[in-house]
Amino acid sequence: MSFEKKISVVKLYLSSEISYQDLAIQEGISNPSMICSWVNLFRAVGLDALKPNQKGRKKKLDKHKIDIKAKETEEIIVDTSAEHVKEYYN
Repeated sequence: MSFEKKISVVKLYLSSEISYQDLAIQEGISNPSMICSWVNLFRAVGLDALKPNQKGRKKKLDKHKIDIKAKETEEIIVDTSAEHVKEYYN
């Protein structure tokens, strides 16, 4: 169900004295308890609660990006030899 449709149904429920069952029939929603859930979420959290959540696994990093990061860290190698340290402090 789209975000806009959820908002529309919740607003319709809150602005009228229609039951969840009658509203579900009117809007073509097969499960009236979904409307109840949306209304409760809206009352508790607000509009953000009705926004769709991303499902599934997070995308893996591209191998190309991993290789670039590895090269960047290789370039940051610091010379800690005794001669270099002596030169730095002299």
